[in-house]
Order: sequence, then C-alpha cells, then structure tokens
Amino acid sequence: MHYRVVLQGRTVGTADVEEVKKEFVRVTGLTAGVAGEYFNGMPRAIKRDASKADAERIAATLRAIGVAATVERQTANGAEDDEGEIRIVSNPLMRGPPTIIPGSAGATMEAAPARQSRLLGDLRAKWPVVLGVLVLGAGAIHFAPEMDEFIQTLKPAPTPPSVIAPKRAPVVEAAPAEPAINPTLAHGPWRCTDQRSGVAAYWTFQENGVLVYHGDTFKDGAFVGSGSTSTPNAWKLDGDRLDFIHPDGTVESFAVPTLTLANLRYGDGRRRIEIDCRRP
Repeated sequence: MHYRVVLQGRTVGTADVEEVKKEFVRVTGLTAGVAGEYFNGMPRAIKRDASKADAERIAATLRAIGVAATVERQTANGAEDDEGEIRIVSNPLMRGPPTIIPGSAGATMEAAPARQSRLLGDLRAKWPVVLGVLVLGAGAIHFAPEMDEFIQTLKPAPTPPSVIAPKRAPVVEAAPAEPAINPTLAHGPWRCTDQRSGVAAYWTFQENGVLVYHGDTFKDGAFVGSGSTSTPNAWKLDGDRLDFIHPDGTVESFAVPTLTLANLRYGDGRRRIEIDCRRP
C-alpha cells in the first residue's frame, strides 16, 4: 500500500502565507516561483508512492511550518481510494488540516455564478458612492496646483542655519541570523551515493539517534544492521555538523551544506569525501 502527501493550497490557521512560503522554500529546496504554485488554493500532491510512516512524517513537518497538508492512500494505479475529485471543506476554527469530501467536483463551479451575481448586485447598490469617489478624485487632480500654492503659504519660515540640529547617523540593524539546520528533516530512509566512486548504499536515520545500514538494497520496514565495527550505528546532527558513531565509540564528523525533505549532502574537504543522499 502506498500513500501520497497532498498540499491543500493554503496555510494552517491564521499563519502568514508569505512567511510560510519562505519556510516552505527552505525546507523543500524548491524555488520561490515553484513554491508559490502550491499556495493557489487548490490541492496538489507533493509526494507520491510513499510508505505511510514517511508520508505522515513529511506531512507533520510541513504542518509544523504552517502548511496545510494531508496524507491520502493510493490504490494500485496511483489514484485515490474514492473516485472523483476532492473538495476542501472550511474548518470553522481554521486549525489543522482541512476535511476532504470525495466526489464534490461541481460544488465550486455551481457557486461561481452566485458569487458573480452578488458582486454585480453590490456594485449596483453602491454606484452613487463610486461615482462620488470618481468626482472627488477628478476635482483633486484639477485643483492640485492651486492647493499646492495655498499649502506653500501656510509653511513656516525656514529655520536659520545656525540652529539646525545635526543629522543623526542612521541606525543599521543587524541582519537576522540564518535559521539552523532542522535535524528532523534527516529522519527516515536515504539512498546515499559516494560522488567519487559512484557506489550507493541505503541508510535509515531513526528519530532516536539509531543509524541502520541496509546495504545496496532497501525494503521499507526491513532493518538490516551489519554488526561490523567499521559501520556506524548511531548519528547526531549538531548545527551543520553530522556525527556518525561506531560501535567502538569512534566518531566521524562531516559538514552538512544541504538538508531538505528530499536531499542530504555532507562531506569532509580534507579527506575529499562528498556524499549526496536522496529519498529512495
């Protein structure tokens, strides 16, 4: 059974959409332009063919930054269990993920003419106000030169140069610190490739700090530890430093330049080690 993660095209509760977009770009590694397409009010899948645990983890991470995200089960052909399109039902409290009702594709199309009719009715009812605003605007433009001359006569005489206070230097605020790398983004399985040799291996970074080695094949839920002292069995991410701990207590440290939901890159410039990991 596979699952998919669906973004509902909006934020959770009263979260500011622009701030949520910035966090979404940082977490997913997408560009601002592509990320903006996920906040247009329409549901859209961001992850397909995932296990239930991975789908729930990704959805929980997105909700933590303010993105409305849900987990849906896929059938064998990759579609939803229920036929038809989906519609988002507004939550009165505007908290948490939306409620989804299958088979309600035509609801929004039927509501569109009613909204247009109400808009035209409001415009007809308020046309005197609109006309008055237009007349006042035209009059302000026409009499602008006369008003400017009148305002100039009301200005006080300029202060003599001897009593003008010196200008203060502008206060320069320090730039906000860059957000630290979020260790929770590393949780779950990875396919890591050595950029020098091209050899790939599968690992699982568990939330409790356990590191599981799967070898060159991966099966969801089938944890295979090597038991060798040459293979690390624990991990820790401190800032941008990733530590691998071996059974004998030996620690290998690497620098992490990139960590998103779908990409993890770490390496050691002195030893010329560069590893690029992606979700299996």
